[in-house]
Amino acid sequence: MKKLLTSLALVLLVSAATFAQNRYAIVAFHKLQPGKTMDDAIAIEKQWAQLHQVRKNAGVISDWIMYVPYNGMKSEGIDFDYITVNGGTDLDKLHTYPMEIFADMVKANPTALDKLAAATASTQTILRQAISKRVNGTAKGTNKTQFLVFDLMKVADGAAYEAFENKVLKVHEARVEAGNISGWSLYKTLYPSSDDVSANYFTIQSYDKLSKIDQMMESYSKAIPKALGVSAEEFMKQATVKRIMTGTMLTTVAVSIK
Repeated sequence: MKKLLTSLALVLLVSAATFAQNRYAIVAFHKLQPGKTMDDAIAIEKQWAQLHQVRKNAGVISDWIMYVPYNGMKSEGIDFDYITVNGGTDLDKLHTYPMEIFADMVKANPTALDKLAAATASTQTILRQAISKRVNGTAKGTNKTQFLVFDLMKVADGAAYEAFENKVLKVHEARVEAGNISGWSLYKTLYPSSDDVSANYFTIQSYDKLSKIDQMMESYSKAIPKALGVSAEEFMKQATVKRIMTGTMLTTVAVSIK
């Protein structure tokens, strides 16, 4: 499960309002320190958001997001409490914190960064990090996303699977147009990429209302025949051949800069 969650990257990753093809995400998986709460973590991450806003203004990142499991809902075996995502189009910049861009902040309060680092360490620890890349997704989307469903897959033939998802993209575009989802994206894990990783691809479906998750299968049943010319049942058989589902997770956005 730990290897599967490392591949979540996602998750991660990922703002539903961002649809650039060359999008990368560096994801950090956070664990609360004993006695600390999610409210404590959110308060800390709101302070970090100020630094990330400076990084965005300097062109280092495109966005930064803190995702938390909805109402604490986590699958068995999940060892982290929340994730943060640095998103952007330049992987060489994405991981950097150029100190010169924080000069004004340090000048105004020379001890601010040291105090934030100490407060962060006492609140949470980073278990690991991962890198992912968006390889496909709906061209249109909305800014109304409240919930994001991550579906993780183990794929043997990446090229064949991506070609398959290229065809299925029409289905997700139809679901966006119908208001069933806010957006859909396909990501692949760049690192780690060893054979024993439990998931090397994941999709993200975003929703503006939780009730629409209950309508997911109905939306597929209506969109698939029109977009692909096959029944939903036949489509599911084809999908099973292309990849193996290894996990799923429901998240919400707690803090973000975009």
